[in-house]
Amino acid sequence: MLDPKICADILYKHFAEVTPEEFLENLKKSSPELFEDDAWLEQSSSPEPEPENFYSELVSEATTV
Repeated sequence: MLDPKICADILYKHFAEVTPEEFLENLKKSSPELFEDDAWLEQSSSPEPEPENFYSELVSEATTV
């Protein structure tokens, strides 16, 4: 039987050490079906909104709905 403490330690160590690029490559190797349509990947690489503008953008979107 798997020991939850050992599993948690292994997962913590892995995610503490893996870079985002390595994670993405590993994910592509293990689940290539997720990358059949890479349109979502292009969207995720768009720049993050500035924090001060983010709230006003959300309010603006909410009021136009």
